[in-house]
Amino acid sequence: MTLSEFYNSIGESLEEVLGRLGMESRIAKYLGLFLQDPSFNELKQAFANDDAKTAFRAAHTLKGVASNLGLNKLSTSSSELTEDLRPLAFTVNSQALFDKVEADYIAAVEGIKQLE
Repeated sequence: MTLSEFYNSIGESLEEVLGRLGMESRIAKYLGLFLQDPSFNELKQAFANDDAKTAFRAAHTLKGVASNLGLNKLSTSSSELTEDLRPLAFTVNSQALFDKVEADYIAAVEGIKQLE
């Protein structure tokens, strides 16, 4: 799968990311590094440990990384979770918001793994 096909498959725009990062080779490099980014695993572990402060930090980091890479669905869901956790406490909505982040994260990772 090419970068263009990847971004089309997740409903995003390669052109938007090219405007930010400049070169397809740089985008491909950073997408590969995204697979090693610990933010999602930290977020998942924070939920398991009932640690809202760490969950907030991890969601906020994931939001920024996803935004820079043009993974806008993941960025949006991470942003919603970040705002939910801003008081550094879980709410009645936190789990549902995390579930959306997880689904968006999995979709992004599956697509990235298919890049040529």
